[in-house]
Amino acid sequence: MAKAILIVEDGVDDFELYYAKYRLLEEGYEVLIASHEKYSNTLEYDPKTGSTRRAKRKIKSKYNLEYEADITYKEALNTSFDILVIPGGRSPERARLYADALELVRKAEREGKTIIAICHGPLLLASAGIIRGRRVTGHPGIGDDLRAHGAEYTGSPAERDGNIITVRHTTTIHEGFRLALPK
Repeated sequence: MAKAILIVEDGVDDFELYYAKYRLLEEGYEVLIASHEKYSNTLEYDPKTGSTRRAKRKIKSKYNLEYEADITYKEALNTSFDILVIPGGRSPERARLYADALELVRKAEREGKTIIAICHGPLLLASAGIIRGRRVTGHPGIGDDLRAHGAEYTGSPAERDGNIITVRHTTTIHEGFRLALPK
């Protein structure tokens, strides 16, 4: 079964995460949410066993929904996958603070995996150093950042340059997935 990994941190855009996840599930992908940590420092009691364990960490989204990570970035580095998705919101700017998240993006690029970066997602591509000389799009507010990292910012609804697909905004996400999952 084909596998997709979504890079998710606090502040992720809910619609972008849901659209990507369920669109990929429709295509038969196994979808894993990756984050810097799977567990919180809070302990929870299991009355069946009488033991305690670390509670699952809650990733809080842009609209205050909560998600749980299936794997950490470090675990994702040792996982075979076909597509890497970076939903927007504040998540990409937080993910780029973690060396393993940056290395996961670089690994996907080195291996020629499809990378889909939505809205503010291209910020993570920039921090990973993989957009120099590439045609990319993203939220208009990050155009200068992308240019500063050597990319050609187009501002188009969706852009494909080799294995990298970038999407300008939530409202054009479907155009990016058409480029990523052609019929």
